[in-house]
Amino acid sequence: MKKASELEKGKSEVYNSRENWPPYTYRDYPDIKPETYQAFTEFLTTENTSGRLMELQPWISVCDSRCAFCYFPTTATSKVKLEPYLELLKKELDIYAKTKYVKTSVFDEIVLGGGTPSVLTAEQMIDLIDFCKARFNINKEYFIKVTGSSKTLALKKIDKLAEYGVYQVDMGAQTFDDKLRKMLCLPDSGANVEKAIRHARKLNLCVCVDLMYNLPRQTMESWISTLKKAIELDVEIDTYSLHVDPGTLLEKMIKTGVSPPPGDAEYEKQMYLTAYKMLTDAGYKAVGHDRFSRVEWHMRENCLNGWPWGGILTTGAGCFMGYLQRFSYSNIENINDYMATVKAGKLPISKLSESTTEDMMRRTMTRLYLRLPVDKKEFMQKFGTTPEKVFPKQLQKLKDKGLIEINDKEVRITKLGEIWKGNIAWEFAPNQT
Repeated sequence: MKKASELEKGKSEVYNSRENWPPYTYRDYPDIKPETYQAFTEFLTTENTSGRLMELQPWISVCDSRCAFCYFPTTATSKVKLEPYLELLKKELDIYAKTKYVKTSVFDEIVLGGGTPSVLTAEQMIDLIDFCKARFNINKEYFIKVTGSSKTLALKKIDKLAEYGVYQVDMGAQTFDDKLRKMLCLPDSGANVEKAIRHARKLNLCVCVDLMYNLPRQTMESWISTLKKAIELDVEIDTYSLHVDPGTLLEKMIKTGVSPPPGDAEYEKQMYLTAYKMLTDAGYKAVGHDRFSRVEWHMRENCLNGWPWGGILTTGAGCFMGYLQRFSYSNIENINDYMATVKAGKLPISKLSESTTEDMMRRTMTRLYLRLPVDKKEFMQKFGTTPEKVFPKQLQKLKDKGLIEINDKEVRITKLGEIWKGNIAWEFAPNQT
């Protein structure tokens, strides 16, 4: 491991920031096994006694165009008929809604994900949300979030969503630098993104934007300019370092020399530290795994506070963020195969894992990756032991580095630990024991 230069006051041995990927991703889910599927269907016949509010995510895994870095399983709008897909998405939702586990669950967020749900008309999005509200137990205080691109979020569409009661719009802005946008095959200009955001903010919609750093040819000046623009627009901000995934257009561009590779680990680290300082100086607080927010209650969202005991009921072709307590799953990616499976009355799951008690202890410790504390009392109630007894070496190592602090009630990350949260989570991966 490399030693980093001084980050704050004093020196601390930390990690190479390129290793900051969380140890649990959808890529780790195994192909579905009959016995695991049976256990999952049996689980759905039980009552949800967790007491945790959940999130409902219908995915519209369809896009008008594909960004160069995107690895999401999506289908071009020209290759799918949206109405039949929506009907079968509703059928999948209905299959879950009829199970005992879901009947005894309460949801406080409805999130249209994907893909690009804004390829739908406002009426189609509202109809799908209405369907969810009619079929599931929705908390009295609930929030509707819609993912979209500025290209497909016409101003009149934003008007209708705001009038209906949508709370938040998520946009994958990535950068306001038009040269970088063109290289990344982003669908429109930075000016159009800004226009859509300003319109949504005038209607009092919360807007969250994804911003990527360490992009090929991205200078520090360009990154700072994008951050300044996002701060000016008063949006929630998710900051992501670029990861060049296999099979993406960007990987091909780099291999063939059309694009240079991203910067090295040190440059990536400096870009993150620059964002961290600029955003916290502007009144933002780091929350969740990548988000910066200036809205107090966003720092206590149930889908984060419930990890890993709450759940996200994710549906639709290619969805891969589903988890219900011990079970994590992803759906069939090919949209036609997905539709055929649902039409036959089957759950369209393609990958499924059931966590062991050891897995759940590790997942509980990755609350630190979400910048959340690990409650020692709850840990004892769930597992009959303490984090110190299960992970003595990891906790001592992280404590010695100044990345976590431990008291009688909880384990939490320090200010320095916030910068290296991904590495902290990695310490609890199975191959690190």
